[in-house]
This record gives sequence, structure tokens and C-alpha cells, in this order.
Amino acid sequence: MTELRWQPVAYRRRSLLALLVLGQTFLGVWLLSHSLSLAHAGWPAILLVSLFAILFTWIGLGFWTAVFGFVMLRRGGDPLSLSRQLSDEPGTQPFDGRLALVMPVCHEPVQRSLGNLQAVYKDLEDKGWRNKVDVFVLSDSQDPEVWLEEQAACAELSAGMAAGNRLFYRRRRVNLNFKSGNIADFLRRWGARYRYMVVLDADSLLTASAIERLVQLMEQRPQAGIIQTAPRLARADTRFARLQQFANRCYGRIHSAGLAAIQLGDANYWGHNAIIRVSPFMAYCGLRRLRGWGLFRGPVLSHDYLESALMGRAGFEVWLEPAIAGSYEETPPTLKDDLIRDRRWCRGNLQHLAPLLTMTKLRLSHRLALLTGILSYLASPLWLAFLGLSGYIAMAEPPGSQPLPGLIGVSSAGSNLAGACLIGLTVTTLLGPRFLALMDQRLAGRQRLFGGQWRIAASTVIETLVSLLLAPIRMIAHSGHVGGAILNRSLRWQGQNRTGAGTLAGAHWRFAWAALVCASILALIQWHSPNLTPWALPVAIPVLIAPALMVWLSAAAKGHRLIVPEQVSAVPVITRASAVNQLATRLPSLSWFEQTVLSPHYRCWRNRQPGPAEGCKQRVLRALVDRCAV
Repeated sequence: MTELRWQPVAYRRRSLLALLVLGQTFLGVWLLSHSLSLAHAGWPAILLVSLFAILFTWIGLGFWTAVFGFVMLRRGGDPLSLSRQLSDEPGTQPFDGRLALVMPVCHEPVQRSLGNLQAVYKDLEDKGWRNKVDVFVLSDSQDPEVWLEEQAACAELSAGMAAGNRLFYRRRRVNLNFKSGNIADFLRRWGARYRYMVVLDADSLLTASAIERLVQLMEQRPQAGIIQTAPRLARADTRFARLQQFANRCYGRIHSAGLAAIQLGDANYWGHNAIIRVSPFMAYCGLRRLRGWGLFRGPVLSHDYLESALMGRAGFEVWLEPAIAGSYEETPPTLKDDLIRDRRWCRGNLQHLAPLLTMTKLRLSHRLALLTGILSYLASPLWLAFLGLSGYIAMAEPPGSQPLPGLIGVSSAGSNLAGACLIGLTVTTLLGPRFLALMDQRLAGRQRLFGGQWRIAASTVIETLVSLLLAPIRMIAHSGHVGGAILNRSLRWQGQNRTGAGTLAGAHWRFAWAALVCASILALIQWHSPNLTPWALPVAIPVLIAPALMVWLSAAAKGHRLIVPEQVSAVPVITRASAVNQLATRLPSLSWFEQTVLSPHYRCWRNRQPGPAEGCKQRVLRALVDRCAV
């Protein structure tokens, strides 16, 4: 590959991004300052403007990242991306090493996760990679019924592989350091045998073409330590999941393109659907337990951003390549499951404050990535404080003032004009990426993949309305997560719900306390300042209806009114995984006794062949065969 000097271009792009974001923030702060009443120039106004500056910088960063992505896609892609550089090469030598395909699991739905792994491996077999890939299932499961089922399913999957026993199952008895410790244990045992490893989550799907392209990029770019794909959401069966999938497939294209254009070789590792150069990862990316107090003591939860920062510190590059198609993952099926996952992510991201302040020689771009990860959850309590402070200022205004929506009181024509301009700037910043995404889909001729011009527009309106309803709910939930992390409340590490089954239990009451508090605050506002009640309703109503909204979003997405590209053009690896999982759902899982006591006969049950037992044992086995019959 021709020498790629991306650092000067990255510096110029990041400088332009900083200029645009800070310029927009300065304009917003100026408009807000002129909107404030002169009667309130003390500490409340100063604190309000300070919070606004932080939050407006945060949302401005997302807006201008989308603008960068839109511009790059209009140019046909980033000319400095590894994918574009590879397309200009005449050809590459075939890969002559061995590739490790690694899937860490911990109390995951066994048939669903291993069905995904089977679909990925079968695609690799069809592509001619059967003698180049070793598959590892790395289990941290402690429930005997789960890990016994994992063992049996892996044995069955290994028997069906054309390449023979190339699937290996390993279960740790002591779960040290969660997922990062699981991967580290694998590397200590077998890492030296492999040049690269591809890391999958339990819900990951990668096509053979995507894996082959990742290997080609690694072979041509020896400086690359990690190459991360941009996973698309797939297999969404509930209303909530389908809305998330549509947003990812419609808007995610410009955001990932913009992020890749800004980061270039200083991108971030997302923990899965990526290829890793094993040797430098083993040498430089080991994570120690945090030695601080409270939240900053113990194992690192969100390991991926830190590992990419350590890889960059060692002199290797980390690339995000959204142009590589064929990378998929699933989204939590319900809002309840999404918030449960966010609780773990929130704690892990807040832990990054310790290495952000203490680690030396980290690249500035990786420090900023750690900071944005922290702000992604810290923004919620900041928004909550901003709304509360703006309400306090508005209620303290003189009786003749007119309220500015959601913020403050104004008392002059100039203030009204500044407030209106501020509202327009804020709406543009929040909704602008959606309009750019729709324009991008139209200019790229991709509207048919979403059901046509009118269907994609209607789907965008529906998704935007639901997102507006969910925003106050997420704000309150994430604020609670931040508070729980700061108080160092215990956190269980467990598998995620992938199917939506059984998630309605307790959903009615999950936000009952928040709805009660919100109703009390709304009554107080109505009693003290009735003219502010209309501006409080957009925040209050979603919280009041949160229990019902959670139940409605948990329902199956019958009819699939929101069309996504995978419905219009089927992806073989997704189709194969769905077929395996549909078959698995028709087979009842066996109990601990059945798998432990009768484990020698487990393969006989599945193959429906006579077992070695006789007499009473034979009759028991036959009864179990009938029980498991499809």
C-alpha cells in the first residue's frame, strides 16, 4: 500500500470541527445571555449559562459530525480511509495464517448466540475459509443449566463443521475482570498462535466478505492495530427495536462516515465486530484493576475505548471503516432492557475519568473520546439541572414577563428576538442531522430500501416523535444511573435479554415513582406560575405516560411499518441465523438434571438414534426424545 500520511489532514479536520462547534456554542451563549432578564444577573444566570455552554457544545458536536459525514458521502467516501486505499490496489496475496474467531458469552440465550456463530462460520465455509479459522466460545456463565447447554450446543455445532474440530469451548470458573478478563485469559492461553482475532458479541453477525476485507486491510496496513466496522442493527422484532433499527440504518450512515473522517487513524474500538492484531494487543493493551475508591476501584467495565487508547499510545493505528458492509448486531428489544444495559455502560464510561486524568502519553484524540463517553451519560443530570434552574429563574420573573419556552422569562422585544433565534438554532442543531440523513438517502438513491420517498419520510416523523417522548425518560433514567454509579451501588454482570420475552414484568411500575414526582412538580408549577405549565408539559407528559409507553413499545412489531434495507434485500447470513434460531425456539431447553445425569445420551436425543442404555433407561430416553420432538 502506498504510504498514507493522514495525520496532517486529521489535524486540519479536527481544527475545523473545533472552530465550528465552539463558534456555534459562542453564538448560542450570546443569544441566551441577551434573552435573560436584567433582573436576574446573579449566580443563577451565570450557572445557567455555564450549563448551557457545556450542553450546547455537546449537541453541536453531534450536528457537525453529521455535516462532515454528509460532505464525505457526497464526495464518494473519504479518500484517506483504508477501504478507499485498498480499492486502489491491484491485488493482495492470500492470507496464509490462522484467524481466531472469538465470542465471549455470559448467561446469554444459548441457541440464539450460537446460532449466530454458526451462521457466521457457515458463511466462511462457503467462502473457502474453513481451514483458516479457529472458533472460540469463551464462557463466563456460572449457572449449570446455562453452561451445560452451551457445552452440548458447541459439541453439536462442532460436529456439523466441515473442517472438523475447529470449534473450542472454554469456561472460566473464576470470572476475573468481566469481558476484558475473559479475552485476556484466551490470549494468555492461545493468543500466540494467531496473527489476528475477530471479536464477536453474542448478538453479532459478520459476513465472510466483511471478515475477508478486514484481513486484507490488516495485511496491507502493518501499522493498523485495530480495524473497527460500523455494525448495522438487524433482527428487530419489537416496536422499540424496530425504531432503533430504522434510526441506525437511516441516520447512522452519515454519523459513522463523519466520525471516521474526523478520527482517521485515531478511531475507537467498540468491543466487537472488529479485527485486532494480536501481538501488539497482548503487549500493550492489558488493563489493570482500578486502585482508587468507590466507583474508581475494581475491574474496568468499559474496556474497549481504553484498549484503543493504549493501542494508539503504543504507536499503532485504530481505524473505523463504515464502508465495510456485512457487519450487524442486535439492539435490546425493549426500553427496559435498553436502560438496564445503559446502567452498566454508564458506570463503565464514568470510570474513564480515572485513566483520563492519570494515564500518560495518550493521544489527544483518544482523551477527547474518553471525555465524550463520560459526557454521553453525564449530560443527562446536566440537562435536568439546566431545566430545574431555568424553571427557577422563570418563576422568579416579574408578573408581567412572558415565558421563553422551557428556559427563562423575557421582558423586551430584543430579548424576544434573541430567544426566538436561540430556539431556531437549537431546533436546527437537534433535528438537522435527520434532514441531512434524508437528503443523503435521496441523493444516493437509497430511498427504495426504506419503502420509497413517502414511506421513509413518514417513518422519520414517527421515529422523531417517539424519540422526543423518550428523551425525558432517558434523561431521568440516566441521571439515576449516574447517581447510582457515584454512590457505588452494586452492579450485577449478567446476560442481556435478546428476544423481548418476559420483559413486561415490572414495566408498569418501573417509572411509577418518577411519574408521581413529576406530577407533584407539575402541580406546584400550576399553582405558583400557571403561565409556565404549557412549557413544562413536553417534559412532564412523557414521564407521566412512561409505564404505558414502555409496555406499548415492548409489543411485537406486527406488519413492520418501518421498512429497513434488510427487508428489501435479504442478507444470507441474517437469513441463516434467523432460520437456526426459529428452529431452536421450537426445542425446549433441557434441565440441569437431564443434561448432567443423562449427558452421555444427549447427542442420541438430538440425532434420534438408539442410545447405549437398556430397559428402564431406554424408556426414559425415549420419553425425552418425545419431549424434545419438533
